[in-house]
Amino acid sequence: MKKVLITGANGFIGQHIVQAALSQSFEVFAGVRKGSNVDSLKHFSVTITYLDYENVKSLTQVLDDIKPNYIIHNAGLTRTPDYNEFLRVNRDYLIHVVDAIRLSKISLDKLLFVSSLAAYGPADFQSNGIVSNDSKPHPVTNYGRSKLEAEKYLKEQTDIPYNIVRPTAVFGPGEKDIFNVFEMLNFRINALVGYATQKLTFIFVKDLVNIIIKATLTPHVHKAYFAADGNTYSGHDFPDAIQKGLGKKAFSIKLPIGLIKVIAFVSEKIGLMTGKFPTLYVERVHEIKARNWSCDTNDLIQDLDFKAEFTLEQAVLDTIKWYKVHQWLK
Repeated sequence: MKKVLITGANGFIGQHIVQAALSQSFEVFAGVRKGSNVDSLKHFSVTITYLDYENVKSLTQVLDDIKPNYIIHNAGLTRTPDYNEFLRVNRDYLIHVVDAIRLSKISLDKLLFVSSLAAYGPADFQSNGIVSNDSKPHPVTNYGRSKLEAEKYLKEQTDIPYNIVRPTAVFGPGEKDIFNVFEMLNFRINALVGYATQKLTFIFVKDLVNIIIKATLTPHVHKAYFAADGNTYSGHDFPDAIQKGLGKKAFSIKLPIGLIKVIAFVSEKIGLMTGKFPTLYVERVHEIKARNWSCDTNDLIQDLDFKAEFTLEQAVLDTIKWYKVHQWLK
C-alpha cells in the first residue's frame, strides 16, 4: 500500500483530497498543525500527523518516521493583510518541506504542490486571451504573488520529482467563500459586478481532487497544470445554475466596480479592527473586476486523461444538497 502525506488535510480542499486518496487505496497521513480542528477528519481512516512547518528538523523526522511515497502539499494561506505572512506560509513552508525531503532518508515518488491560477492572474493581460504555461505571469493579488514565488522556487529544484496544480475558482461541499454567492441567491439577490461581459472558469472540488491525484501518480514530472473543468462561462452561467438548483428566481442587481471598491474598503477596515480578515477586501477587487479567467487545460487531457465528471449544473446541485443537509442553507 502506497503512503501519502497530505498537508492542510483538515481544510476544505484537503478533506476532499483525503477522501480521494483513500478511494485509491492509499495509506493516508493527514498533515495538520498542532491545535488545528480535526473533527472533519475523524470519520476517515487516516493517521493524524502533526507538522511544524517552521522546524525543518521536525519535518525531517516526520518524513523518516512515516516514509511517504508521495507528498501532496496543499497547506496554504488565502487571506491576510500582510504580504510577508503570505510568503511565510505559501512559499517558505514549501521550502522547508523540500529541505526536509532532502535531509530525510525517504525515496519520494512525487511532490505535488497545490498552487493557484491566481499565481498567473487573469487572461486580461494575455494577448491571445488565455493563460497558459507559456504566458508571462501577472498576479493581481498578494496571494497570487506569494504562490508565484513558491512556484519559482520549486521550478529551480530539478532534483525533486514535483508537479504543480493551479486551480481556478473552486466550489463544492464545505466551501465557505463562494458559498456567499449561494447564500445571496437563496435570498433571491443576484449581485452582478460591472457591466462588461466576463469569461469565467470553475472547477468542482471533486473534479479538482481527481486532477490532484492524477497529477501525483502520473509518470510526468516537472509539469504544471491549470485545473478547470474545460469550459468557459459567462458571468450569468454560475448564478443561473444556482438559481435552477435552488428552484428560486433571484432579482438581478448590477453593481458598479466603484461601489464594490467602497464596500471592500469598509469590509477590510472592519476586518482589521476585529481580527477577522473578510472574504471581500480591497485587493480582491482586482480579481473580481477582471474580465477573463480563461486558462489552457489541454495538458490535463494529454498527460492525465482528465475529463470532468460533473457538469456545472450537476456540481452546483451536489453542493446545494450538502449546504442544506448541513443547514448552511435553509
